[in-house]
Amino acid sequence: MNLKLNFDIQKIARTVRLDALKGLAPNSIAYWYCGIYKNRRNGWQPNVLVGFRNVQNGNISDVMDMRPIPIDTLGQVAIGTIWTECVCQSIVNYDVWDFDLDFRDGKWSFVSAYDSIINHMRSPFPQSIHRLAIDMDKNWLIKFELRSGGQLLVPCLEFFSRCYGRSQELNRILATFPWMGSAEAHKSQLYAPLDEPEEPNKWKVKLRQTLVNGDTVFLAHAKYDPYTERAAKSIYGQIESTYNPESRSPLFIQVPPWFQGPAEIRARGIWFDNKRSFLALRIIGSSDPDGIVITRDRDNSNKMEGVDPEAFGEAWTGAIKKGLVRPPDIVDLTGDLEPDREARNVEVFDDDFIVMGVPRRIVDRHGKKVTRTSGIQRNGTSVSVYSSGCQHGSGKGVGHASIHAKPIMESHGTLIDMWNAVRHLQTANHKIITNVEWFTFEDGYQSTALPGLIALDPREEFKGQNIPIETRHWPYIDVASLTARGVLVIRLTVSGKHVHIIEIQRRPRTKLDGEGKYCVAEESFQGLVIIFRDERLLTQKLERILIDICYVRGIVKKITHTADKAETFVHKRGDQEEVPCEATVRKALSKAGIKL
Repeated sequence: MNLKLNFDIQKIARTVRLDALKGLAPNSIAYWYCGIYKNRRNGWQPNVLVGFRNVQNGNISDVMDMRPIPIDTLGQVAIGTIWTECVCQSIVNYDVWDFDLDFRDGKWSFVSAYDSIINHMRSPFPQSIHRLAIDMDKNWLIKFELRSGGQLLVPCLEFFSRCYGRSQELNRILATFPWMGSAEAHKSQLYAPLDEPEEPNKWKVKLRQTLVNGDTVFLAHAKYDPYTERAAKSIYGQIESTYNPESRSPLFIQVPPWFQGPAEIRARGIWFDNKRSFLALRIIGSSDPDGIVITRDRDNSNKMEGVDPEAFGEAWTGAIKKGLVRPPDIVDLTGDLEPDREARNVEVFDDDFIVMGVPRRIVDRHGKKVTRTSGIQRNGTSVSVYSSGCQHGSGKGVGHASIHAKPIMESHGTLIDMWNAVRHLQTANHKIITNVEWFTFEDGYQSTALPGLIALDPREEFKGQNIPIETRHWPYIDVASLTARGVLVIRLTVSGKHVHIIEIQRRPRTKLDGEGKYCVAEESFQGLVIIFRDERLLTQKLERILIDICYVRGIVKKITHTADKAETFVHKRGDQEEVPCEATVRKALSKAGIKL
C-alpha cells in the first residue's frame, strides 16, 4: 500500500553525484537510516544502510530499496532528499520547529521500535506518519522529554552526522579509528601538536588541515571534558564491539548528546500525538555548550600578528589548491577508492548549520610575525572522481573531497547582534580592543551582558512645528502604544582611542524568503560610527544627533556633516563571520581608520 506524502517538495541544486546510488529508481526519497556496516578493509570508513522509496504524484512506494553509502556522505543523503540518476534534485519541506532541551543525564533516553515491542511498550512514533520497513526496526533514536508532555525523537545517525562537529571528516575519523592508548590513531588525525605547554584552566586545540573551524567546540570538549570524550569513544567502540564478520546484518549504534546542560535544537520533521510530539528527520541547527573560552590554532595557520616587510613568497609553496564546487558543476563521489596524495582537492557543502543561541567564545591564536608570504600553489593532478578519507598512493585519478556544513550564526536582531559582535571581537583582539561598553544618559558607560538603549523623545523639539505625520510617528517602535524607539550607543576603546557606534532599533516586518514564503524580518538602517573630538561635550552632542536622527527618520547619511568625525556603514553578512554582524563591525571600524 502506498503512503501519502503530505508535504511540499522543493527543487534544489546539489553538486554531488553518488556512485552508490546507481540503478536507483528516479524520484527516490532517502526515507530512513537503517544501520551501519563496518568496512572489512582496515582503516576504511563504515557504510550506512539508507532506505529509499520511490515518490510519484505525491505517493510514496511501500517498497524500500536499501543502499550502503559512506558514513561521511550522510549530510548529502539527508532524510527527505529526492534522487534521480545519482543526483539530488529536490527535497521534502517537513515542518520546522525549535526545541528547548536538557542534555543532562536522566533528561533523555534511547528508544527503538524493536526495544519498545520486546518490552511491551508502544512504538516510539505511529507508523501512520512515517512507516518503517519492519515493525521490529532496531534503529535507535534519542528521546527528549518536552514541556508539552510530549517527546522529541531524533534518529541517532542524524544526530551524529549533524551535531558531532561540522565536518564529515570528523565523523569519519570517530567511526573508523579506535580511541584508546597513548598513541591513538584518531588523535593524530584530529589534533596537531600544540607546540606550546598546556596551562591550567585554558582550553587549547590545534586543528588538522582536513578539519574545519566549525569542529572546534566539539574537539575542545573531546580533549578536555571527560563526558564528551566518553561520547566520542563510544562511536567506534560500539561499531567494533558489535561487529561480527560472519553476519550480514547491520549494526545499530546509540549516539548520545555530547555535552550536558541546556540546549536548543531546530529540526525539520513530522508532528504527532496531537502536535505534542515531533519526529525530527533533519536537524537544521543547535546551540553550543557554555563554558571556558577556547583558544584555536591550525596546521599551517596564517593567523599571524604581522608580515615582515622583507617576507618572501615561499610559504606553502607546492601545496595543492582547494577548489569550490557550485551548481551546475557536479562532483562524482565514491566510497570505493582512497584519494591520491597529489590529486586535486574540492570542498563540498552539506546544508548550512545554524548555531542557535549565544555561540561559544573562541579566540584564534595569533603567532609570531610572518617571515614568509604564501608561495605558488599547484592545481594538483587531474581526477575523474573524488573521495574523502586518508590520501594514499597515486595514479588512481581520485581527488580529495572535504565535506562539511557551514555554520550560520542565528540572528537575535541587529542591535543585539551588533553588541554581541563587538564583544566577540574584543575577546579575539583583546590586546587592541581593551574595552567595550554601552551608554545611556542615566547609567553612563556600562559593560553588562545585555545593553541598555536610549529612548528617542523629540516631542519638545517637534512642538509647534509643522512636522509631517510620518516623521512624528517614526520615533515610536509601536505608534499605537506610543512605545519609544530605542538607540544603542556603543563605545570601543581601540589602541587607546574611543570609537562610538550608533544603531537604531528596527520595527519588525515581514518579507519573502528564498522559498517564496513570508518570514519575520526587521527594518533596514545604516549605522553611524563617530570619533568625538571632545568627549567632555559628548552628552550635548549625542542629544543633538538623536534629535537629528528623528528629523531624517533614521537616514543617518543625511546628518554625518553635523557630527564630528562621522561615517555611515551598511550591514552586510561576511563569508567568514563567526557571529552575526562581525563583518559589519569590522567595516564600521575601518570607516574610523581602524583595521583589525
